[in-house]
Amino acid sequence: MNRFRLRSLCLLLLATTACQEKKLVAALPPDSRVDTYAQQAASQIDVLWVVDNSGSMAARQENLAKNFQSFISEFQANSVDFRIGITTTDIFKEGGQFVGSPKILTPKTPNLANAWAANVKVGIKGAPYEVGMEAARMALELNKKQNADAVKACQKACLSGMPKCPSDCETHTEFSFLRLDAYLYIIFVSDEDDKSGQDTRYFYRYFETVKGVGNDGMVATAAIMGDAEGENTCGAAPGLKYAALSMLTGGEVGSICDDNFATALKKLASNAVGLKRKFVLQLEPNEATLKVIVKYPCNAPSTATKNCTSVDRTLCEGLSDPTTPNQVCTVPQGGPDGWSYEPTNRVIFFSGESVPGLNSRIELHYFEKGKGP
Repeated sequence: MNRFRLRSLCLLLLATTACQEKKLVAALPPDSRVDTYAQQAASQIDVLWVVDNSGSMAARQENLAKNFQSFISEFQANSVDFRIGITTTDIFKEGGQFVGSPKILTPKTPNLANAWAANVKVGIKGAPYEVGMEAARMALELNKKQNADAVKACQKACLSGMPKCPSDCETHTEFSFLRLDAYLYIIFVSDEDDKSGQDTRYFYRYFETVKGVGNDGMVATAAIMGDAEGENTCGAAPGLKYAALSMLTGGEVGSICDDNFATALKKLASNAVGLKRKFVLQLEPNEATLKVIVKYPCNAPSTATKNCTSVDRTLCEGLSDPTTPNQVCTVPQGGPDGWSYEPTNRVIFFSGESVPGLNSRIELHYFEKGKGP
């Protein structure tokens, strides 16, 4: 190869590389910002189910039993270390105690779906005075006491000179539920609204602090209940208190009037594993310049991007790693399945089906207030 041809080839390669770099790295306008977040699953989750056991709940419990896979598949797909406990809305009989056998379900529970079905069919002989929130509080108090007793037993063993004693029982003792590093997800299932004596704000404050001060983001509540808005078609009372609590904690709600709970359970599971709806902007924005983009892995299925107003796969071309989040989704703004801006807290909020999926990357593009084109 002569020197001229070699030089021409080098120039061609340099030009090609430069074009690729321009294609992959878009220059940002001066003064613009991009706040970036990753949507990751929680590694550990404790799930407390509070199931109505009054006389009208037989078919609803059966619906839960049949559709368990819709709930648990999200946990299994993301290798979540879960613990599931079930109590009832009858505080006079159960008083927050877990029911079934085994009382706590884990990824290692044999015949998990069968165990779930047996445990969740809590019967229909419970008190008609359904107090789901108080039942949840009692269940958590019982577990807090059990955990405290386990710590005391550890400390007692340390004092007696037991070999291999943990240096700090507070952080090394293994708990069966309400684990230190696990997220807590509380799900209420009832065709009546909560009748607990305290108001919703009281329970909100309790649940938000049950993991300790500063860990309020590790707790969420959800519900399958009578529709809070519109007309209930199955005789269920609107679950207004459950809906209000779920809104306060960032949880989801589903309708107990659904013939099949599969869709509702999948939605609750996605919420449980840590799919965040709220993302805080680092600076106060020029609202007119806000743009929200979600980038999905190049191998993400089309169902992950079904709610996008447009999808651009250009950056996925020629990539050797298909898990790279280069599938660009433009998220609709406003409406029941779009994003909105909450200026009070500088938060971008994703409604309904617009919640970014697992392993996606959220990019919030904007100019700071007072700046921009």
